[in-house]
Amino acid sequence: FRNDFGFGGNNGLTDFKDILGFNVQAEGTRAALFALTCLTLIIAFIICRAVVTSKLGKVLIAIRDAESRTRFIGYRVESYKLFVFTLSACMAGVAGALYVPQVGIINPSEFAPGNSIEAVIWVAVGGRGTLVGAALGAIVVNYAKTFFTSGPLAPYWLFMLGAMFILVTLLLPKGIVGTFNGWRQPLKARQVAAAAASAAREDGVSEPKMAE
Repeated sequence: FRNDFGFGGNNGLTDFKDILGFNVQAEGTRAALFALTCLTLIIAFIICRAVVTSKLGKVLIAIRDAESRTRFIGYRVESYKLFVFTLSACMAGVAGALYVPQVGIINPSEFAPGNSIEAVIWVAVGGRGTLVGAALGAIVVNYAKTFFTSGPLAPYWLFMLGAMFILVTLLLPKGIVGTFNGWRQPLKARQVAAAAASAAREDGVSEPKMAE
């Protein structure tokens, strides 16, 4: 905050004009940065998916749900936490490197609590415990932010963000993805039952009758 010469102090770093020799204001550069951001998101999703579905992911889930029990079993909990912290820091660093050239400014206000709370709301809206939910929640919340902050409701955005979090917690406790999966599972079960009944009729096997 006090390093005015190197990092701009409270004003941060501003006036980004080029990146690797390309003008950041050029349409081609902005399109390339957007495409690179999408590609990075896909790669990050694949990495996280691979971690979650592996044995490592099962141990991480166990640490999340019962850390003491996992430690007593014999796992080095600190090592797993260090891995998650390091992987998260790497992804955050890459995200920041892509974010700053597109926005054109980075200053200490990015460390404000509101940004951290907003990230939590992304997950709550999209769906806790899902990878797709975090990305979907980020898209939904940021679209709403762009829509509402560009009009007369801009001063009330934080209040609306809080109201969104409360409504999602009360009405959609599992988020968008979790609620969708909850609706889809009974439908899938009925489809499986109907397919089994159809196969039984084709084989000439009658359905068992309930004893009266």
